[in-house]
Amino acid sequence: MTIWEKAILNIQKGVQKTTAAAAVFSERMKVEIAIVRLRMRINEIQLQIDEQHRVIGRKIVDLKNKNELPKACEQLFKDEDIISAINNLVQYVKDIEDLNADMLNEQEVLKPVKKQGEDSSI
Repeated sequence: MTIWEKAILNIQKGVQKTTAAAAVFSERMKVEIAIVRLRMRINEIQLQIDEQHRVIGRKIVDLKNKNELPKACEQLFKDEDIISAINNLVQYVKDIEDLNADMLNEQEVLKPVKKQGEDSSI
């Protein structure tokens, strides 16, 4: 084998390694972007939850100002606006749990996988 043939083989091996590294990098970036998007979605849902808390609080303050605040707590939760806000809160919490589960799944993809021939002690 001549020196040129060896050089060509080395270049081909280098290209293969570079291609493999680029593919790994590309996949990793896709997963990182997906995680960022999920975190942004969680923040949006958290803002909606905060808004529902404000609706509940605003309604209670309005009822108190009008001297219509119920004497018993059970009556307080019969108000349609409060019931609606509480139902929305339950749905938003479920959405956040689902998104957190999705984010954990995406993060599992990022964990390095040991090859059989690799030595873990360095």
